Amino acid sequence: MTETINSWIDWLLQTLGLSGPSILFATLPLALLQSLFGFFPFAILIVLHVSEFEIIGGMVISWLACNVGTVLTYFFFRRYLYNWFDRKWMHKLKRYDKWQKYLDRYGIWTLVLLRTVPIVPNNIINLMSAISPIKAPAFIWGTVLGNMSYIWLFGTIGSSLIVPREEWSGFLTWYAVFMAILVAVFIRRHWSHLQEDKRSRMQ
Repeated sequence: MTETINSWIDWLLQTLGLSGPSILFATLPLALLQSLFGFFPFAILIVLHVSEFEIIGGMVISWLACNVGTVLTYFFFRRYLYNWFDRKWMHKLKRYDKWQKYLDRYGIWTLVLLRTVPIVPNNIINLMSAISPIKAPAFIWGTVLGNMSYIWLFGTIGSSLIVPREEWSGFLTWYAVFMAILVAVFIRRHWSHLQEDKRSRMQ
Protein backbone atom coordinates (compact mmCIF):
# COMPACT_ATOMS: atom_id res chain seq x y z
CA MET A 1 0.00 0.00 0.00
CA THR A 2 2.77 2.42 0.95
CA GLU A 3 4.64 1.71 -2.31
CA THR A 4 1.44 2.43 -4.27
CA ILE A 5 0.98 5.75 -2.49
CA ASN A 6 4.66 6.63 -3.03
CA SER A 7 4.25 5.95 -6.74
CA TRP A 8 1.05 8.00 -6.84
CA ILE A 9 2.73 10.99 -5.15
CA ASP A 10 5.73 10.74 -7.50
CA TRP A 11 3.33 10.65 -10.46
CA LEU A 12 1.48 13.69 -9.09
CA LEU A 13 4.68 15.73 -8.71
CA GLN A 14 5.89 14.79 -12.18
CA THR A 15 2.52 15.50 -13.79
CA LEU A 16 2.31 18.92 -12.14
CA GLY A 17 5.96 19.60 -12.98
CA LEU A 18 6.80 20.36 -9.36
CA SER A 19 10.30 20.18 -7.94
CA GLY A 20 12.31 22.02 -5.33
CA PRO A 21 10.29 24.44 -3.15
CA SER A 22 7.33 24.21 -5.55
CA ILE A 23 6.54 20.71 -4.25
CA LEU A 24 4.79 22.52 -1.40
CA PHE A 25 1.91 23.23 -3.80
CA ALA A 26 1.26 19.48 -3.71
CA THR A 27 2.48 18.43 -0.25
CA LEU A 28 0.56 21.07 1.74
CA PRO A 29 -2.86 20.02 0.34
CA LEU A 30 -1.80 16.40 0.85
CA ALA A 31 -1.03 17.17 4.51
CA LEU A 32 -4.56 18.54 4.92
CA LEU A 33 -6.10 15.47 3.23
CA GLN A 34 -4.01 13.20 5.44
CA SER A 35 -5.35 14.99 8.54
CA LEU A 36 -8.92 14.52 7.28
CA PHE A 37 -8.82 10.98 5.92
CA GLY A 38 -5.51 9.41 6.99
CA PHE A 39 -5.22 7.36 3.81
CA PHE A 40 -1.41 7.43 3.69
CA PRO A 41 1.43 7.69 6.26
CA PHE A 42 2.56 11.26 6.92
CA ALA A 43 6.13 9.91 7.01
CA ILE A 44 6.02 9.93 3.18
CA LEU A 45 5.68 13.72 3.18
CA ILE A 46 8.43 14.06 5.80
CA VAL A 47 10.86 12.16 3.56
CA LEU A 48 9.84 14.30 0.55
CA HIS A 49 10.42 17.52 2.48
CA VAL A 50 13.74 16.35 3.93
CA SER A 51 14.97 15.31 0.47
CA GLU A 52 14.19 18.78 -0.90
CA PHE A 53 14.90 21.10 2.06
CA GLU A 54 17.55 19.08 3.97
CA ILE A 55 16.90 17.52 7.33
CA ILE A 56 16.18 20.53 9.57
CA GLY A 57 14.34 22.56 6.94
CA GLY A 58 12.35 19.51 5.85
CA MET A 59 11.33 18.64 9.40
CA VAL A 60 10.31 22.23 10.19
CA ILE A 61 8.18 22.44 7.03
CA SER A 62 6.63 19.04 7.78
CA TRP A 63 5.88 20.14 11.35
CA LEU A 64 4.20 23.35 10.21
CA ALA A 65 2.18 21.57 7.49
CA CYS A 66 1.06 18.84 9.87
CA ASN A 67 0.05 21.37 12.55
CA VAL A 68 -1.97 23.49 10.14
CA GLY A 69 -3.76 20.46 8.65
CA THR A 70 -4.51 18.98 12.06
CA VAL A 71 -5.81 22.19 13.66
CA LEU A 72 -7.99 23.01 10.64
CA THR A 73 -9.45 19.48 10.75
CA TYR A 74 -10.18 19.79 14.47
CA PHE A 75 -12.08 23.07 14.09
CA PHE A 76 -13.83 21.87 10.93
CA PHE A 77 -15.22 18.79 12.66
CA ARG A 78 -16.03 20.56 15.92
CA ARG A 79 -17.76 23.47 14.20
CA TYR A 80 -19.55 21.91 11.22
CA LEU A 81 -19.70 18.12 11.43
CA TYR A 82 -20.04 17.30 15.13
CA ASN A 83 -23.71 16.20 14.98
CA TRP A 84 -23.21 14.26 11.74
CA PHE A 85 -20.15 12.54 13.12
CA ASP A 86 -21.97 11.73 16.36
CA ARG A 87 -24.67 9.89 14.39
CA LYS A 88 -22.58 8.18 11.71
CA TRP A 89 -19.18 7.48 13.25
CA MET A 90 -19.51 7.23 17.02
CA HIS A 91 -20.03 3.45 16.97
CA LYS A 92 -16.83 3.01 14.93
CA LEU A 93 -14.77 4.61 17.68
CA LYS A 94 -15.66 1.94 20.23
CA ARG A 95 -12.37 0.20 19.54
CA TYR A 96 -10.60 3.36 20.72
CA ASP A 97 -12.62 3.78 23.94
CA LYS A 98 -9.54 3.28 26.12
CA TRP A 99 -7.67 6.07 24.34
CA GLN A 100 -10.73 8.32 24.45
CA LYS A 101 -10.76 7.94 28.25
CA TYR A 102 -7.06 8.74 28.45
CA LEU A 103 -7.61 11.77 26.20
CA ASP A 104 -10.38 13.04 28.46
CA ARG A 105 -8.22 12.45 31.57
CA TYR A 106 -4.74 13.52 30.51
CA GLY A 107 -5.51 15.94 27.68
CA ILE A 108 -2.44 17.17 25.83
CA TRP A 109 -0.24 14.36 27.15
CA THR A 110 -2.37 11.69 25.53
CA LEU A 111 -2.17 13.68 22.30
CA VAL A 112 1.62 13.80 22.55
CA LEU A 113 1.79 10.02 23.02
CA LEU A 114 -0.70 9.18 20.26
CA ARG A 115 0.96 11.50 17.76
CA THR A 116 4.46 10.22 18.60
CA VAL A 117 3.62 6.51 18.39
CA PRO A 118 1.22 5.63 15.54
CA ILE A 119 -1.10 3.55 17.73
CA VAL A 120 -4.18 5.37 16.41
CA PRO A 121 -4.48 6.88 12.89
CA ASN A 122 -3.90 10.63 12.74
CA ASN A 123 -7.37 11.47 11.42
CA ILE A 124 -9.00 9.37 14.17
CA ILE A 125 -7.01 11.31 16.79
CA ASN A 126 -8.40 14.53 15.30
CA LEU A 127 -11.96 13.20 15.39
CA MET A 128 -11.59 11.90 18.95
CA SER A 129 -10.30 15.32 20.03
CA ALA A 130 -13.18 17.11 18.30
CA ILE A 131 -15.77 15.19 20.33
CA SER A 132 -13.83 15.21 23.62
CA PRO A 133 -14.04 17.87 26.36
CA ILE A 134 -10.49 18.98 25.56
CA LYS A 135 -10.28 22.73 25.02
CA ALA A 136 -8.88 24.22 21.82
CA PRO A 137 -5.70 25.68 23.44
CA ALA A 138 -4.88 22.31 25.04
CA PHE A 139 -5.51 20.53 21.73
CA ILE A 140 -3.20 22.94 19.90
CA TRP A 141 -0.41 22.56 22.48
CA GLY A 142 -0.73 18.78 22.49
CA THR A 143 -0.69 18.76 18.70
CA VAL A 144 2.32 21.05 18.42
CA LEU A 145 4.37 18.99 20.90
CA GLY A 146 3.14 15.63 19.60
CA ASN A 147 3.82 16.49 15.96
CA MET A 148 7.24 17.83 16.91
CA SER A 149 8.01 14.54 18.64
CA TYR A 150 6.75 12.42 15.72
CA ILE A 151 8.46 14.42 12.98
CA TRP A 152 11.71 14.72 14.93
CA LEU A 153 11.82 10.95 15.48
CA PHE A 154 10.62 9.70 12.10
CA GLY A 155 12.30 12.52 10.16
CA THR A 156 15.63 11.54 11.72
CA ILE A 157 15.11 7.82 11.11
CA GLY A 158 13.89 8.42 7.56
CA SER A 159 16.94 10.58 6.86
CA SER A 160 19.45 8.03 8.13
CA LEU A 161 20.41 7.05 4.57
CA ILE A 162 21.11 10.61 3.38
CA VAL A 163 22.95 12.20 6.33
CA PRO A 164 26.19 11.16 8.07
CA ARG A 165 25.75 8.79 10.99
CA GLU A 166 27.30 11.32 13.39
CA GLU A 167 24.65 13.89 12.49
CA TRP A 168 21.88 11.27 12.63
CA SER A 169 23.00 10.14 16.09
CA GLY A 170 23.10 13.74 17.28
CA PHE A 171 19.47 14.31 16.28
CA LEU A 172 18.43 11.16 18.16
CA THR A 173 20.39 12.22 21.26
CA TRP A 174 18.65 15.58 21.38
CA TYR A 175 15.34 13.85 20.74
CA ALA A 176 15.95 11.65 23.80
CA VAL A 177 16.61 14.79 25.88
CA PHE A 178 13.41 16.39 24.56
CA MET A 179 11.36 13.30 25.45
CA ALA A 180 12.94 13.03 28.91
CA ILE A 181 11.86 16.61 29.64
CA LEU A 182 8.29 15.89 28.45
CA VAL A 183 8.07 12.72 30.56
CA ALA A 184 9.37 14.54 33.65
CA VAL A 185 6.83 17.36 33.23
CA PHE A 186 4.02 14.85 32.68
CA ILE A 187 4.87 12.87 35.82
CA ARG A 188 5.14 16.06 37.89
CA ARG A 189 1.75 17.35 36.72
CA HIS A 190 -0.17 14.07 36.86
CA TRP A 191 1.45 12.09 39.67
CA SER A 192 -1.82 11.85 41.61
CA HIS A 193 -3.71 10.62 38.53
CA LEU A 194 -1.04 8.02 37.88
CA GLN A 195 -1.32 6.74 41.43
CA GLU A 196 -5.11 6.54 41.15
CA ASP A 197 -4.83 4.55 37.93
CA LYS A 198 -2.29 2.22 39.54
CA ARG A 199 -4.59 1.58 42.53
CA SER A 200 -7.59 0.93 40.26
CA ARG A 201 -5.61 -1.67 38.27
CA MET A 202 -4.57 -3.46 41.46
CA GLN A 203 -8.11 -3.78 42.78
